[in-house]
Parts: sequence; structure tokens; C-alpha cells
Amino acid sequence: MFVCAILLLKLCIGSVSGAKILGAFFVPSISHQVVFQPIWKELSLRGHQVTVLTPNPLNDPTLTNLTEIDLGFAYDIIRRGNLQGAAQKNVPIESIVYFVYELFGGIVKAELEHPEVQALIRDQNKTFDLVMIEYMHPTFSALSARFKCPWVGITSLGALLPGHDSIGNPTHPILNPDILLPFTGNLGFNDRLFSVYYSIWFRYYYYYHVIPDQDKVVKKYIGEDLPYLGDIEKNISLLFVNVNPILHPIRPNVPTVIELGKMHIRPKKPLPKDLQQSLDKATEGVVYFSLGSNVRSANLSLELREKIMKGLSELPYKVLWKWEEDQLPNQPKNVITSKWFPQQDLLAHSNVKVFVTQGGLQSMEESISAGVPLVGIPFFGDQPLNCVKMVNLGIAQSVDTETLTPEILKKTIIEVAENSKYRKRVKEIRDLLSDVPATGLEKAVWWIEYVIRHKGASHLRSPAIDLPLYQYFLLDVIGLILLSIATSLFILYKIFKLFSNDKNYSFTTKYKIQ
Repeated sequence: MFVCAILLLKLCIGSVSGAKILGAFFVPSISHQVVFQPIWKELSLRGHQVTVLTPNPLNDPTLTNLTEIDLGFAYDIIRRGNLQGAAQKNVPIESIVYFVYELFGGIVKAELEHPEVQALIRDQNKTFDLVMIEYMHPTFSALSARFKCPWVGITSLGALLPGHDSIGNPTHPILNPDILLPFTGNLGFNDRLFSVYYSIWFRYYYYYHVIPDQDKVVKKYIGEDLPYLGDIEKNISLLFVNVNPILHPIRPNVPTVIELGKMHIRPKKPLPKDLQQSLDKATEGVVYFSLGSNVRSANLSLELREKIMKGLSELPYKVLWKWEEDQLPNQPKNVITSKWFPQQDLLAHSNVKVFVTQGGLQSMEESISAGVPLVGIPFFGDQPLNCVKMVNLGIAQSVDTETLTPEILKKTIIEVAENSKYRKRVKEIRDLLSDVPATGLEKAVWWIEYVIRHKGASHLRSPAIDLPLYQYFLLDVIGLILLSIATSLFILYKIFKLFSNDKNYSFTTKYKIQ
């Protein structure tokens, strides 16, 4: 009995003695931040002392274990950068990669310069047991070296090629092309060729340009005495990716890659009274139109906006349009605009027939969870690929902004709204996504505490991380085999030539003697 009491006491003490956790989630996009917010909220509720750098603080006074440093000024940087205009589908992928890393580099530098961030970094009394970073850029991983603790990376979607490299995860350019490439299913020869080229080019650009450049930033803003950023990056303990086997291709993962999925999906909340009444009255059906947080409807070209508006005006349904300005010029009578809608709760209303979306992963998950089919209008990033996936799954139709007409938009929306096969299929996909042994949040919290308990996860480290590229790709073995074959052929050639010369010599000598 005494032993049991001691064990119970230890358990109770362990459950309330929280770790010190630092999180850096740098991308100024609410669609990214909503994936991470449940993690730092839950960790704080479990008694951990959590400090977070984020453009979207929760500002919840009830979370007494949570300290948030507001980096909301980064939204101005990304707006000035005009991501929406610079990353269009017709822009070469190399140019988009250049632009994104330059833009992210500017954001990271500005966030590191922030007085509160600098005060945190320079405080010699500060200690942390774990660093979590949004792993779309390597720079903040250096905080783990500054505070001499393990770090984990988290993405709001899949990981880019360097993310997989850092943890030793296999990246086959044909089976698993990079998430920025709009490829899915069986690739044609040209696509396979381009994917191979891109995987080589991207790595060259990242390891010989991005990393050296950001290492200078690390030395300036985090610490002169830190190891090289490329070496810090390879000390990652775990990589959390917000993917699932239904919406994403099946791929082999090392044990340190943890798939989450549906991180931000929450129980339904009541709608605002006026919105509830509008939806209840719309017995003809409702179309919800939103291009997410990174594509602003108000920033669309006038020509495209007029086409969309005309197509929506001819629908036999009420339309709710997330419009970021105070007024929509020439607003159709069947359209209601707002700068913000409670998207998850709105989609759950029974009168919503279709969600017209840019194809962001979080929007897809919300629509599937609500059982609402979709119409995709992709612009950049992973959106074209996501829209292809939705169409292949049978839960959506997609339209191209380059060939869009009011008639095409109207016809596509009506097809998805009235054909029951789309709603039936989206409910089947919802059931598949929901049938899991643990939620994404539960997995994330358990594995984060696992790393804290064991001060890292070096025992799960893939040996591929430490292999030189020539060994990983068997170039030395292939080279030896080719050299052996070439040597054997050369020897055979010499023997054959010698034998031929001897025969010719004997033949000539014989007839000369006669």
C-alpha cells in the first residue's frame, strides 16, 4: 500500500510539473496558424509553460501558462510582397521558389529583429526543454542550439524536400514529387523528367544558397557561437506533417515523421443570429464562396472578378461571399458579403450546397468534415494539386482562372450542387478520415511530451541523415560495377584483338613460306 501511495504521488507530481516549451510559428497566414494553435493551447492546459512567437496570438486570459509574442506586423510584409500576384500558376516553379524563400527570409529577419524576440534570445536566464518551429523555413531551428534543447518541426501541410532530407525520409521524385509540383497519379515521361530535374535543382538552391544566407542571419540575430545552420537543421527530433492517406499520396515514412491531419477541426458552435436566420430562410440552397486567407477576392483582376460575379448572380441560390472590403461594386441581389464568416460552423448548416474554394488544405478538411462538396478555383502553391485530388476523389469539380467564363462557373456549381453523387462521396470520405485511433492533436501532444521526457529522439534517428549523397544513391557501388564491366570488356577486347593478330600472322607466314 505504501509503495502504491509513493507511485501515485510521483505520478501526480509528474503530471503537474510542466516543461518549458518555445514555439515559433512565423508565417502570417491564419490558415497556417489555426493548425498550430490547438497544439500550444493544449500544451499550456496540460501544465507546460509555453512561450509562442506568432502573428495570430490567441489572447486568451484563461491560459495562464501561455505567453504569446505578437508578430502580427508580419502581415504587412506579406501583403507588400504580393504573394498572390507573384505565385500564379503560369509562373515557372523555380521563380516561385526563389520568391517564396526571399519573402520568408524577409519575414523571418523582421521577426527576429522584433524587440521582444531579441529580449527573449538575449536573456541568459531563459531555458527551454523543447523548441517547436513551423518548418517551412530553417532559420528558427537555430533557437534549439541557442537554448541547448531538442526541436521538432511542424507544417500545416506536407513537408518540402529539405524537410524530408533533414530527418532522413525517402523522397522518390516519381512516387512522391515535391508538394509544390502539380503532379498526381501516374506521371508521364515529361513530368517524371521534370520532377527529377526539380529535385536536384531545389536541393542545390536550398543547400548552397538558402542555408548559407540564413546562417548569416542566425549568427547576427541569435548567436555568433552557434553551429552551422545546416548542422542544426539535421538535429531535428520529429517532423509533424498535417497530411492524411486519403487526401495525400501514400509514402514510406521513417518513425520520426508523424502524420497528424484535421488539426483545426473543432465541435460546431452556434452561428451569429443574423447569419443563422439568413441561412434558415435560404431554402433554395446556399453557395459559400471564399478564397481563403492568402488569396484575397478584393485583389482579383477586374476582369476575373466580373466573370465570377456574373456567374454567381445567375445562380438559383443565395451566395455568401467572403469579400475583404467594405463594399462589393455592383453587388448582385443574391449575394451577401462579409469580411469574415465562421467557416466551419457555416458549412455545417444543412442548406449549404457547395463550397467554392481556392483549394487550401484546411478549407478542404473543413468542407469534408461538414459533408459539403466543393468547386475549386486554384491560384498557386499546393492549391492546383489539391483541386486535382478533390476531383479525383469525386467530391468536387474544378475550374481554371485562365479559361473561366460566367457560364462555366455557373454550370460547374449547379452540377456539384444538384448531382447527389458529390455529396454522397464527400460523406464517404468524411467517414474514412474520421476512422482513426487518435486525433491529430492527441498524437502531436503525446509525441512532443515523448521528446521532452527523453530529451530528444536520437534513438529513432534515420541513418540516412549521416550518409553522403554518393553512398545514399549507391553512386560508388554503381561506379565500381560500371568500372568492372568496362574493365572486363576492355580485357576481352584486347584478348580478341591479340588472338586476331596471331591468326593473321600465322596465316601470312604460312603462305609466304610456301
